[in-house]
Amino acid sequence: MTMPAQLGFIFLLLALIFSVYGLGASIAAAVMRHRRLYRSGRMAATMTAVFVVLAAVVLWLSLFSRDYSIAYIWRNSSNDLPAFYTFTTFWSALEGSHFLWMMILTIFTVIALWTGNRDNEHIMPWVAASLLAVVSWMLYLSVTHSDPFVMQLPAPSNGLGKNPLLQNPYMAIHPPTLFVGYTALAIPFAYAIAAMAYGDITEGWLKTTRRWTLFAWCALTAGVALGGHWAYVELGWAGYWAWDPVENSSFMPWLMATALLHSMVIQDKLGHLKRSGIILAILAFFFSFFGTFITRSGIITSVHSFADGNIGPNYLIFISGLLVGSLALFAFRAPSILPPDAGKVWGVSKESALVVSQFLLLTLAAVVFIGTVFPIVSEAVSNQRISIQAPYFNAFAPWIGLAMIVAISVGNLLRYHSAKMPGGRKVMINAAVGALVPAALFCWGGEVFKTTKPWPLGAQIVGIYLVMWSVLCLSMDFWERLVPFGNVSGGILGRLAAFIRRNTAYTGAFVAHIGALLAILGFLGNYRGVDRQVTLRAGETAALFGYDFTLGKFQVREEGNATLFEAPLKITRDGRDVGTVYPAKSRYPTKPELMNEVGVLGGFWHDLYVVMVDFEKKSGETVTLQLHVNPTVRLVFMSVVIMVLGGIIAACDRFRGDRSRDVAGGVWEHGSRGGRA
Repeated sequence: MTMPAQLGFIFLLLALIFSVYGLGASIAAAVMRHRRLYRSGRMAATMTAVFVVLAAVVLWLSLFSRDYSIAYIWRNSSNDLPAFYTFTTFWSALEGSHFLWMMILTIFTVIALWTGNRDNEHIMPWVAASLLAVVSWMLYLSVTHSDPFVMQLPAPSNGLGKNPLLQNPYMAIHPPTLFVGYTALAIPFAYAIAAMAYGDITEGWLKTTRRWTLFAWCALTAGVALGGHWAYVELGWAGYWAWDPVENSSFMPWLMATALLHSMVIQDKLGHLKRSGIILAILAFFFSFFGTFITRSGIITSVHSFADGNIGPNYLIFISGLLVGSLALFAFRAPSILPPDAGKVWGVSKESALVVSQFLLLTLAAVVFIGTVFPIVSEAVSNQRISIQAPYFNAFAPWIGLAMIVAISVGNLLRYHSAKMPGGRKVMINAAVGALVPAALFCWGGEVFKTTKPWPLGAQIVGIYLVMWSVLCLSMDFWERLVPFGNVSGGILGRLAAFIRRNTAYTGAFVAHIGALLAILGFLGNYRGVDRQVTLRAGETAALFGYDFTLGKFQVREEGNATLFEAPLKITRDGRDVGTVYPAKSRYPTKPELMNEVGVLGGFWHDLYVVMVDFEKKSGETVTLQLHVNPTVRLVFMSVVIMVLGGIIAACDRFRGDRSRDVAGGVWEHGSRGGRA
């Protein structure tokens, strides 16, 4: 090994040693209730994170110094690679992405252990043990099956180059954001294990797990959307979601985290669904690792997946043990965690609507899981893979989405413990009438009647109307809640600020639900896009959907480390200049094949999306283009920002539980000096 590789590997090995020690110390502290042992384990976790970060610094420095004696750098980098993509090469392949995941997990472990509130002190050894068990296993893989510092000598003078599909800003941001969401779900999981080991859930437990779940949910929402945006602008198929197995593997943890948040709302307000929250926390974390197994095992073929390797079977062993062990613990310990009123009768009420929302989310998760896993299972059993494509998922998803629209609006108008809906019927009737105008304007402005896709137009219009109705229901209810703050000084902004301070969680949920409805509206509009393939010479024009596309002079230019074969396309409508797009094919020095560079002109109602299919290689005199009009894509991407904003607002809510009970005092058998307390 050269010195950097030796140093990086030693840092990982030291991190593994500290994590294993921390795991043992935390288990001993939990069993013996020994304060100093727990503090020792926490310090070991801190040192683990320090050495992992140091190893990461070594890898980054080696990337920028073009140290091709490290096989990972040789396979995924080259002398021509720009600095930004050299930096992101860290997570562009199997070993590096595993390393990034592990580094984020160790950092979150340290944050979770050092910021735990006093109400949780009695369960923190179990939290530490749960997190360090996962960290130790990740580190074990990093020094065995997924070592990023494996050497090859003599060192080549140049690398094989980075995958051109990954040389995109969205792909640079998408994996870290998604990994942040995945790893943040480890904290609620660890608290769930700790609650079962201890046999109770406290208010501090709910506060901590809720905030970590909200943080994970925001990161997953952004990460999934960034992945969709990357697929939209990079792959050239004019879509952002294809129910690809790897896409599904990131969607399932999001669904579980969303269901977990709804469960926590009921637990916060009523004290019920404690065990439901525990099992959902376990499943959310399980599916984050299940997605990792799908991505890294080589059992599926996808543009998102990494190369096959020995790491796949190890992931399968781990996630199997994780699920079986967690469910076994749940089976033995869950009965000790009881709601405050075991005799509650569930009727029509707000909490019942939240349960219905959970059911719909879990149903969609089951549909996605079956569609993702069934081809794998069928191949393992019969040695014949049955392909499940988008039509299977689209047979369920729209109807579940429409049911969610109704559940969101009606559930928001209901009240806890009661089937009464104060003012709710009036709101629903007014919204039903008021939704006619925005629904008609949306259909007219979006020109949905001019498209010819086969998805039933009537069903699409009904869906658009229901979304508008639900948005008005939520907005009217928000206004009704704001009315009592009319005496607050500062005008409407002062009233709004006072309301948000008193109702932060409700405001965050309102904003997030508006974002979710906007996303559904975007999905509904996007069912009816149109497209056309044309072959043009410079100066010739093609028409589609009222737009004229005029081909400019073919050009070849250099951008970064790529050579672009570009066909400028001027777009006009009714004689008015709309803009110019630049579809192209690109060639990279280390890759002989031509890649798509999509031309996109975004608008509120629809995107104009152009892909260069082919061009006359010698002179570029003729260019074949695929023209697309994609409705309401911007609404989908805008909705993500709104949903994340809602999650951030909700996370700022100040917990108002009863803190009168000091559970920390007397939970340790041994004091800070190691003697009897």
